[in-house]
Amino acid sequence: MPRVPVRLRRRLSALALAALAWGAQAQTEDLSPVHLDLVRPHIQAGRWVWMGDSFAVPTRRRVPFASLLTWPLERVGAVAVGPQSTLAMATPVDGTARWIRSEDGYVLGRGTSREEPMGVPVYRLLEADLPVGDTRFARLIVDREALADGNAGAAGRALSGDATVRPLLFEQDEADARGTVRLGESATPLGTPGFRLGRPLGLGFGSRLASDLRADLSAPGLAHLAGVVVAGQPGHTAQFLADVSWSTTGFATDDAPAPPDRVKQFRTEHLANYLQATTLDPAQPSVVAFYLAPEPRPAEGVAETVRAVVARVRDAFQKAGLPRPVVLLVHSHAVETESVAQAETVAFGRGLREVARADPEVAFVSLYASTGGVVFDGRPEAVAWLQREGWAELSYGTHTDGRDGPLRLVADERGALLDDRRLHPTEAGAAFFSAVLYQTLTAESRARGGVAVRTVLFPNPAFRGARVAGAGSDLPIYDILGRLVGRTGVDGTFSAPRAAGVYIVGRTPLTVQ
Repeated sequence: MPRVPVRLRRRLSALALAALAWGAQAQTEDLSPVHLDLVRPHIQAGRWVWMGDSFAVPTRRRVPFASLLTWPLERVGAVAVGPQSTLAMATPVDGTARWIRSEDGYVLGRGTSREEPMGVPVYRLLEADLPVGDTRFARLIVDREALADGNAGAAGRALSGDATVRPLLFEQDEADARGTVRLGESATPLGTPGFRLGRPLGLGFGSRLASDLRADLSAPGLAHLAGVVVAGQPGHTAQFLADVSWSTTGFATDDAPAPPDRVKQFRTEHLANYLQATTLDPAQPSVVAFYLAPEPRPAEGVAETVRAVVARVRDAFQKAGLPRPVVLLVHSHAVETESVAQAETVAFGRGLREVARADPEVAFVSLYASTGGVVFDGRPEAVAWLQREGWAELSYGTHTDGRDGPLRLVADERGALLDDRRLHPTEAGAAFFSAVLYQTLTAESRARGGVAVRTVLFPNPAFRGARVAGAGSDLPIYDILGRLVGRTGVDGTFSAPRAAGVYIVGRTPLTVQ
């Protein structure tokens, strides 16, 4: 069974602001979590749709993708990414294909009479202008090593079993030619406007798959690759709708991109098409995690815009015929740029939290609050916080003693977990913040003199049927599918479930082996 990735910390104070050295202004702001009980049952086997700006693009240097490494997931079941990501990357060949970026307004068929904008931020599309016949236009590399050092990967449960890769395609209305796009030997009809998920191509047992992307057209025309879906056995599913420099306003605006001034917006219909095409299990519960860099805006304006985002997300899921999702608003770590510092970051978080407080189906969590408002750029306060709060080292997956060794956030990184702009995390920083996010989402805390104290279960891991102590009184126990399997006793003890796996006791993970 996978190990819980982050060592239990005696003094974890993720949910308490007063005990952390913020400064006077930050101490007065309430950025505590809201409605996290909505999210917790869906961590292990839910469908997570990460939406945002450059903070959420699919790379190991970003918190959303790093969650696939540091979270104690029983299994990573599927990942949907754009044509350029840590996990899967397409490379144009023979000069027939070109990248379409958000700066271009995602205009498909550029230079033709069939130009059409497609605004959903899939982090680059690949457009191929092809002749008649069977043409190779790109080379696709799928690299499962991108997940191999994470918890599920180290246990052989990242995209395990008969894993497949499937192309995600977008076709214009009234395209110049209809044909077939093939991934290797797998035929994928392009017969319907919008997103379309092609037939699967097996990944085999190797860590890498190199395959040709081919199109077979009966007349000269265009093929558009909007990414791939890599899938194995059922489990946690993650997909990423994010691109650089997006804003809350762009996600709230239901309209097609309008180059050159309004390129970062999309139609709700296209989002619904994307969700429908990438659905592997219509019954799988969904969490839409909204994660952007802080914006220098008043909290009231942020709240108004984000309410519109939430409404659009729900509308898109309904149009796609999918169950209503839980929406999780993630407030980022502290940043320090020319336009955004502590005051702006706090105001942005207040706006997000206000939306969650007023909506019983929206959750809120703040990495800023969970890390004491510290800017992790190597300053003495960052090092001191890591040492004081038990984060000098970070263990997960293969990054443990006796294997690759833990990430040494103090000894090696010296508390410098952000890039030179003090904005985006480094790879080690993304792992750290994603681990903090998991602990905050799942921590069972209680106020004690103003300090939040995490529940520590013992033993953990536990053998099947073993007596476990340390939980609170009458707490629910969930399995990885979010099913209630028991409750703790009045003294906080209980018998470990008889089936091996990862369970959530209250808000604390328990591994049973």
